[in-house]
Amino acid sequence: MRTLYSVRLEGLAANPAAPADLLLLILERAEPRMRNALLRREGVPHAVHEAAARHPDPRTRRLVAASGHAPVAIRARLAADPDPAVRRAAASAPEQWTRADPLPRDVVERLAADSDPQVRDALNGHASLPGAVRAALAADPDPKVRLGALQSWPDPPDEVVDAALEDPDPAVRWLAMRLACHRRPEFAAPLLATGHASAVSTVPLDGDQARALCRDPSPAVRAAAAANPHLPPPLVRELAGDPAPEVRLAVSLRPELTEEQRAAIDYEVGPQDRFHPPEWLWPRLDDLALMRRFATSAHVGLRRLAAHSPHLPAGLVALLAADEDFVVRLLLSEHHPDPPGDLLLAVALESPSGTRPDRVCHPNFPSAGLARLARSGDPVARALALRDPALGPADVERLSRDADPAVRSAAARDERLPAPRLQELLDDPEAAGSAARNPGLPEASMKRILYDVAII
Repeated sequence: MRTLYSVRLEGLAANPAAPADLLLLILERAEPRMRNALLRREGVPHAVHEAAARHPDPRTRRLVAASGHAPVAIRARLAADPDPAVRRAAASAPEQWTRADPLPRDVVERLAADSDPQVRDALNGHASLPGAVRAALAADPDPKVRLGALQSWPDPPDEVVDAALEDPDPAVRWLAMRLACHRRPEFAAPLLATGHASAVSTVPLDGDQARALCRDPSPAVRAAAAANPHLPPPLVRELAGDPAPEVRLAVSLRPELTEEQRAAIDYEVGPQDRFHPPEWLWPRLDDLALMRRFATSAHVGLRRLAAHSPHLPAGLVALLAADEDFVVRLLLSEHHPDPPGDLLLAVALESPSGTRPDRVCHPNFPSAGLARLARSGDPVARALALRDPALGPADVERLSRDADPAVRSAAARDERLPAPRLQELLDDPEAAGSAARNPGLPEASMKRILYDVAII
């Protein structure tokens, strides 16, 4: 049960200025859920990570093993933990967005040979693994591990795929056929027989197969066929006049069409419409000539596809950052590693409430000049004003009394908040946790929080 006292304690556990000795008391004496706030953040003192890695509760050790903020030496030790759930966490890709130091190769190899198949399977979540480790996982005794290895391997060697074609597990064999069908045309028919859109939209087609798919009674099948790169031009033209709008849209997104050919298709992409990018897009996101064509197209759907590319040069980023379509700007802010600060701010302010706060933690997110938002009618804007170092203490205090609890909570974390007001917010149920996280909280107040829950 969450009480005012427990909310304060949880906030204190996440306070970056809390002394290590107080955090160690929380680690040892507080209820287990407080350890989440303590260990899933940046800035945990080394002594606390060390103590947590030796904690008798495996759930606590698991939190350290899964953290991208924990030192790699500690995570490597936990890869040999007696509890398989802890080893599984160590084998998984770290939870945080920040780039964590990779585990040493010998540790990864040991995890790939772990006695627990879930530990071995967890390694498949890593974007980069040594080829020998991937090969070992692809030949694992457990079919789920083998399937995960094939799914996560960007370009498995032909010999690995060919071995998987003989796999006793049908899911592994099906995926192997998908991977091999571009050089083994005999697999097209069984793949298409499944009716899966991912197969219909990618498998190389002969003339009879293509015609059958394009005349299938299901609009979903025809739309998948319309996205297939191997579709003959006459059938592309046929589907361009299909009665189903989703089919015409899929045709309009084909990369070989000219702007004039697209304009002749009766497609529609509204501001609220969403569609899944076609399968052929993902391996071509680094094709800058194609991305330039898409980013400069009159077709808003193509501009949305271009916005998925993390490889766009500065000129195209600037162009799409000024696009009239909100979804283009949103996708660019989510997928590009270096989005403009003005774009991040605009997306945060324009997003529907359900998608906020977007990427406000990105290092490019601006701070200077946001004080102008302090009296905005939008509570998200008022909270963002607190990021501006030029915002005065009087405005910070005023925002700490805002009618919106999220604004009060944001103000409660601000170090510029006058001490008397910070103490008052410890009694505000909707802002007490943030007040306890405030780095300016006096140590005497921190100890009082621990005293109130009988930790000291």
